[in-house]
Amino acid sequence: MSDQYEALAGVYDALMYDAGYDEWAAYILKLLDHAQVPKGSRVLEYACGTGNITLPLAKAGFAIVAMDISEEMLFAAQEKTRRQALCVEYAAGDMCSFVLNKPADVAVCACDGVNYVLEEKQLAVFFRQVYSNLKKDGAFLFDISSHYKLAHVLGNEFYFDDGDGQTYFWQNAYDENTKLLAMDIILFVAEGEGYKRYDERHTQRAWTQKEITAALQTAGFEDINAYAFLTDKHPAKQEERIQFTAIRKD
Repeated sequence: MSDQYEALAGVYDALMYDAGYDEWAAYILKLLDHAQVPKGSRVLEYACGTGNITLPLAKAGFAIVAMDISEEMLFAAQEKTRRQALCVEYAAGDMCSFVLNKPADVAVCACDGVNYVLEEKQLAVFFRQVYSNLKKDGAFLFDISSHYKLAHVLGNEFYFDDGDGQTYFWQNAYDENTKLLAMDIILFVAEGEGYKRYDERHTQRAWTQKEITAALQTAGFEDINAYAFLTDKHPAKQEERIQFTAIRKD
């Protein structure tokens, strides 16, 4: 398993307080409704994190299998699921090789999961694996932080936040040659009367809409659509987040 999010898992929700997960989940539910996916359908969620999309889908009546490569993030998701008395099946693994025991009706990957796939061959493997985990006519819904966002909004920027119980410093470096954004995070978490320091590096790939569409087609997906996030409109040139939908037809 990955040691990414080993330190961040415990404070992730506090740091992401303004991510707008309620609106995000409502948008995914709207897309599922548009795709005529009935309640009770089996949903495979990739890169579920601490369950901020998982739990609203479970509350809406879907049968969720949620997986993530970080066991620490899964522990946080499981605890929230227990507190809300919901039923979700969780699994740890690499999403590029994760195999369901029986195909799902829908696959979902939210919150930059696909950006963590760093190479073209790896992206092809992931999309083929998603395809094999879906039933005929199964839908695949996912979003990416756009090439524009990683290169021009997040790239080569510095952020910090001093919150209750945790402080972080976040330095980004974007390489246009590799299309990779390296994010170095120094996190200080209150422990006893002092703070403990954690250092993590996260790397994301800046994928273009054209690259994503071509990889989906190669994997066998059809009815591929891209939307400006939270809308049903075509993405603008400087769109920061793009939502994709695709269907396994055979």
